[in-house]
Amino acid sequence: MPQQPLSVVRLVVSTDGEQYRVVDVSGAPDGTWIRRHILLKLSIPEQLHGQFSIYPSEVGSYALGGALSDRRLFSHCRETGDPSGSLKFFVSTSPDRPLPSDPSFTSQGLPVSATIDRHSKW
Repeated sequence: MPQQPLSVVRLVVSTDGEQYRVVDVSGAPDGTWIRRHILLKLSIPEQLHGQFSIYPSEVGSYALGGALSDRRLFSHCRETGDPSGSLKFFVSTSPDRPLPSDPSFTSQGLPVSATIDRHSKW
């Protein structure tokens, strides 16, 4: 049975617990859609999406709980999301490690094959 799309829901997301972006996920049909839009809003290249997790969080914190599956992410947004951005998430490759400020993510310890080619569009 298909899920009802989300009503107006805005999320607040961070990769470092200090700088935040607002992600509008209104009308999202599922958690996969929400995850993709969060990662794209954070300028994380699509080829690296599989290495990142989304965790519940609060302002100034890293992960406050385990990584959310797409199903749990959608459920969390549907049940407690609102238009004012009350839901906050931390996005990283580890629950207790922020992303480096270097956009190549190379110091994050990602495999060389997954790092961004500086000559590509990313």
